[in-house]
Amino acid sequence: MRTRTKIICTLGPATNSYEKIVQLIDAGMNVARINMSHGGYDKHLQTIEFLKKARKEKEIPLAIMLDTKGPEVRVGALPAPLVLEKGAHLKISQNPGEGEITLEPIQVIKDIKMGAEVLFDDGYITSKVVEKHPDFLVVEIQNPGVLKSQKGVNIPHAELDLPAVTERDIADIEFGCKHGIDILAASFIRSAEHIVTIKKLLAKYDACHVMVIAKIENALGVKNFDSILQASDGIMVARGDLGVELPLTHVPKLQKVMIRKCYQSFKPVVTATQMLESMISNPRPTRAEVSDVANAVYDSTSAVMLSGETAVGQYPIETVKLMRSTIEEAEKDFNYEELFYQDASRQIFNDISSSVALAAVKTAYSAHGKALIALTTSGFTARLMGRFRPVMPIIAVTPDEKTYHQLAFSWGTVPVLEKVKNVKEGVQRASCFALTHKLVRYGDLIIVTSGTPFGVSGTTNVMLVDNIGDVLVRGLPGQGKRCHATVEFFLSFDPEASYDFKGKFVVMTQCLEEYEPCLKEVKGIILQNLPDDTRSEDLVKQFAHDYKFPFLIRADAACTILKKEQLVTLDPVKGLVFEGIVESEEEMRNQVCRF
Repeated sequence: MRTRTKIICTLGPATNSYEKIVQLIDAGMNVARINMSHGGYDKHLQTIEFLKKARKEKEIPLAIMLDTKGPEVRVGALPAPLVLEKGAHLKISQNPGEGEITLEPIQVIKDIKMGAEVLFDDGYITSKVVEKHPDFLVVEIQNPGVLKSQKGVNIPHAELDLPAVTERDIADIEFGCKHGIDILAASFIRSAEHIVTIKKLLAKYDACHVMVIAKIENALGVKNFDSILQASDGIMVARGDLGVELPLTHVPKLQKVMIRKCYQSFKPVVTATQMLESMISNPRPTRAEVSDVANAVYDSTSAVMLSGETAVGQYPIETVKLMRSTIEEAEKDFNYEELFYQDASRQIFNDISSSVALAAVKTAYSAHGKALIALTTSGFTARLMGRFRPVMPIIAVTPDEKTYHQLAFSWGTVPVLEKVKNVKEGVQRASCFALTHKLVRYGDLIIVTSGTPFGVSGTTNVMLVDNIGDVLVRGLPGQGKRCHATVEFFLSFDPEASYDFKGKFVVMTQCLEEYEPCLKEVKGIILQNLPDDTRSEDLVKQFAHDYKFPFLIRADAACTILKKEQLVTLDPVKGLVFEGIVESEEEMRNQVCRF
């Protein structure tokens, strides 16, 4: 079973071998995250090569995400860990003496105000500025702890003069672009201008296609969230640093607000940090962690992310499997159709692509469609459909390999890499894929979106309704087994005439009691009746029961579509009539997959 909510796994010492990567994919990984805060280029390049090899050999879409270190503030090098007692004063300067520290970059001390909080090591050691001088600060320690080199430093609410990207970030981005990353997660984004700066860098390295996901990790990021959202390609709710910079009690509300705004803006959103943290060292998570994953799904997050659990944890594969099963259970419970009609279906759009995507999802629900098929070059239409959170899978057929792998990150989307010449071929390829992978069944209704001219990005303006296979007639499900025969019509009755319907499918518009002698040896009945003609329906059901033949009622346009002596297959359970003989699963697959 495929989850609609996607799973991002951080690779590290526990999982960056080829064998482990394959196991992660089998367990449910959709996006592989490479954290540039750790490791060197040689190891990262090897990991990327393993990922590309694995996705090629397994013939699956897999997005590669590079996560930048970002303009962090950290404790400088210390000769030895520093033991800090409550109430002690600690000097922060450019040239620290014994028992003192420096910050990297030290220039930030000019932006730290008197009385400000300075938090060390993810907030485990708190302090307050009690002295401020041009070239140094003195803080008072609020709780005891041991401070080590390179530990993170947070100054809540301070507007630090930090660049959008550091020199190291620029080198990391160049490295990622050179080796074909699909997504860039940009750390410590504080304004929309930072996103613009990063996108200019990507353009410089001929990588405009790379999606930029803004990580919201501090108060400024929250303050400028709306403009950041519009400038970026998506958001990551990085709850770790966010919970240090802001009160922990604010994080759940912020998570829900950010997910909601992303959902409304057609942008993907990732819920990250400590989702199954205890599984770093334990084979089972806490109940609260499982609830956290499920609640993120109920909030309609696009993806959930594992960090240390898969990077350095003792049970990385088990963690992904458990996350996947948790998502599956949550998605079973969620009423996506109700969400659609309460929210998305009421929206009005000014652009054609969004209107077509909305119409496609509406039609899928009203016509009981089983899949949405988007013939897309850029992946934009598939992402639009994903915004509406449809219960049916979104099968995105694209000729572009970059789009193919990026769509592995998109909610509810199943990417298919195919170069097709026209809509008909695209529907055939998508139908074959969907049937082969058991996303649909033979005879199911599908809704297709495409564009004219075909194959041009941004031109989605066509929606059509089609079938999986050669469906001739649809009706209400009846009873009996699937079988084939030729068609005969019985549209009027002459008591003096003799009728031989033995072994035939008899098509009728009504059924009367006097028809019974003529129908004893039929192969099946296809009744094209009006909904209020329940008497005919009752008689057909009675005759079918007595003489053991299948039937179909309210068969729309059967008299017009079917032809005398035409060979067809009747599937009474699905309420369908197919062209030709398609009784076995192999025959169905062969018919759909004939190119």
